[in-house]
Amino acid sequence: MMKTLFRRRPVRWAAYTLLALLTLECCSRLEDRIRQQAPLDRPHTIDSVFHDGPDGRHGRPGAHFAKWSMNSLGYRSPEPRPDSSVRVLTFGASETFGLYESAGQEYPRQLERELQRRGLERAEVINVALPGMRIGHADYLREAIARLRPQWVLLYPSPANYIGAEAPLCHEGAIARPVRMTPPPEQFEPPPPRAHLRLAGKVEQVVKPLLPLRMTVAMKRLSIRRAEAGGEVMDRLPEPMMGHFLADLSCTARVVESMGARPLLVTHATVFGPGFERGDGLMLTNWRSFYPELREDGFLDMERRAAEGVRALARTRQLPLADASAQLPGGTENFADFVHFTDAGAAQMARLVADTLLQAGGPQATRPQLTAAVGPLPGLPDPLTRVR
Repeated sequence: MMKTLFRRRPVRWAAYTLLALLTLECCSRLEDRIRQQAPLDRPHTIDSVFHDGPDGRHGRPGAHFAKWSMNSLGYRSPEPRPDSSVRVLTFGASETFGLYESAGQEYPRQLERELQRRGLERAEVINVALPGMRIGHADYLREAIARLRPQWVLLYPSPANYIGAEAPLCHEGAIARPVRMTPPPEQFEPPPPRAHLRLAGKVEQVVKPLLPLRMTVAMKRLSIRRAEAGGEVMDRLPEPMMGHFLADLSCTARVVESMGARPLLVTHATVFGPGFERGDGLMLTNWRSFYPELREDGFLDMERRAAEGVRALARTRQLPLADASAQLPGGTENFADFVHFTDAGAAQMARLVADTLLQAGGPQATRPQLTAAVGPLPGLPDPLTRVR
């Protein structure tokens, strides 16, 4: 029976195709296992480096995927150095975490090298950003400050993460609340085994960059139309949502100060450049596909208002400001898409922040002592101290 069935050409070719796909899938998993020590029975994607807990997303300690690696604390940085004299934390979303830059070329890593080049040989920059992170996630930031005791915390907020925001995340009570530490690395459960196709992701990585931008945008316009049919569309970001963005930024800056570090604000840069004169319809549509509830022109309006609000906050609170929105050139040389940097754009961002840090008076000679009751980390000074 089986021999008779297999003699049929369509059945035979289907079997050969299935065998070829299974072979490629096995090869994909073996390649990931050999090159990145990836588990054979679990998905291995960018999401593998994150852990979703009851209080939100965290980096998974020691995880890695492709060019993304997390240290033993779950941050995208090398291990903290106990001998560093200058420590800066960078806090934000995917623009700070780094998406399209080459490994080691995201702006926090370039900022560290820039500070060292300018004479701060033991400067250290630790990137605690996470994709999709709203700037108001103060509890997450407080934990990072309690662990690492920086002199400076760079706050690079993404206004688009407040599209649809119903309330601020950061509240005055966050300043007085005890720091709640995430479980130690050994308590992080690995992702559970489940059926998945590793080959599909590899094919997407190869094919996606080859698609013309117009073809990609045409597909995204279809998804936008479907989303429009199912809900209300906003012409501009409503004032309450912009208010939540600025309230969270202000509150988070106060949290940083309450823990003995100095906040440095950075306005949000985009591919459209200073003044947003590089209005590119294709790029705007590409951006809108992630937030279909806001019309294309609403993104430029949102960025202008957000930049003005951040500048006003810096003036009112007398905080140092790196005005990336006004000073970083737009265009595809510096941006891989609407807001994410290329290697060259990350280098410009690093230089701008280094200029601002040094103009603000330079880092303190010693890192601050904290009120937070947290345990010491291996190789780092014990943070069980109090502000004098």
